[in-house]
Amino acid sequence: MRNNTYTILIVDDEKTAVNIIKGVLSKHSEYMIFEAYNAMDGLMIAQKVKPDIIISDYYMPDKNGLEFCKDIRRNPELSNVIFILLTAETSVEKKIEGLETGVDDYIEKNISLKVLEGKIKAFLKIKSLQNELLVEKEKLRIANEQLEKNFKEIVYVLLKILEINIPQAKMRSDNAKRIAQYISEKLGIDEDTKNKIIFGAQLHEIGKVGIPHKIMASNPKTLTQEELEAYNQYPIIGSIIVSSITGYEETAGYIYYQLENFDGSGKPAGLIKDQIPIGAKILRAITIIDELTMEKCSYEESIEIVRLSMNSKLDPVIASHLLKYLVENKSDKTREIINISVEELKPGMIVAEDVFSITGVKIMPKDITINEKILNIILERHGIDPIIGGIYIYKE
Repeated sequence: MRNNTYTILIVDDEKTAVNIIKGVLSKHSEYMIFEAYNAMDGLMIAQKVKPDIIISDYYMPDKNGLEFCKDIRRNPELSNVIFILLTAETSVEKKIEGLETGVDDYIEKNISLKVLEGKIKAFLKIKSLQNELLVEKEKLRIANEQLEKNFKEIVYVLLKILEINIPQAKMRSDNAKRIAQYISEKLGIDEDTKNKIIFGAQLHEIGKVGIPHKIMASNPKTLTQEELEAYNQYPIIGSIIVSSITGYEETAGYIYYQLENFDGSGKPAGLIKDQIPIGAKILRAITIIDELTMEKCSYEESIEIVRLSMNSKLDPVIASHLLKYLVENKSDKTREIINISVEELKPGMIVAEDVFSITGVKIMPKDITINEKILNIILERHGIDPIIGGIYIYKE
């Protein structure tokens, strides 16, 4: 339907039959009527004019009406066309076959033209409602895409703020996202909860922006008891930040309890076993990987520490999946990743993480090898749309 005008295509190898139907429908000024005398021409015209309704004869020389209907339904642009089949066929089996093929209604050829006209009007009302629903669906799709884009930009900005204050936070965030997705899928967690856990994994360190720089710049093992207590406030601060995002209150809870231990020895509430939310249990596994990464533990050391954490810091099932993740990603663990400034970038270096500008534009993908041309493009882009937080590369 276009501007309150309906497009109707009549397909019948008998010209007299076409003219009779056309004569009845032509009384309505809002109907644009097209005609074809075989299925092949009917398909070509349908693809061109995108009709609201197709009225087709069953028996035609090249293809019968059911075969023609199948051709129509195969075309995504014509899948919502109302297809009416004119036939003298009385077999119930044949009619069922047609309905299963995609025929919307059967009309007997000897039907009263008034009844035919009434049926066309009724179907066009249905088509009008379908079109309105499709328009609203498209508007909703566009709105959702924009919301998703805005959401990703918010996450990116938050991570960049964190990156400025906390070295390699973006790299840990990306690794946390991969781990959270892996474990969530292994546990068969539903899609909505999985997405909330992944979001929490990406921002699990966001609360560190509220911790004094002197404390964050120190090795946690060298902190005094008072400083360590201040450091361990970052999950609480992070949960406050995330709780302000509508729909992510549950994620804020995962972040709040991310330092809880399976045996009840963790912080801040001393929760034990099933008292700990599943998302928080997964984040606890991620915080252990963070510690191993910052301490530059070897692959073998990491495996051993995770094993020792079973039933103490980590839920044994989650620990098991984390071990599988480490084994499957062993090749990545053997390559040390370092962070350098854009100015330090040189040809021959291999990028270890996707590179984004401050506005969220992806400059280059992970694993690309820098050459002179790429380097010049990066430097030129950096001057216009800065790359904040440096670039991660594999250490030679």
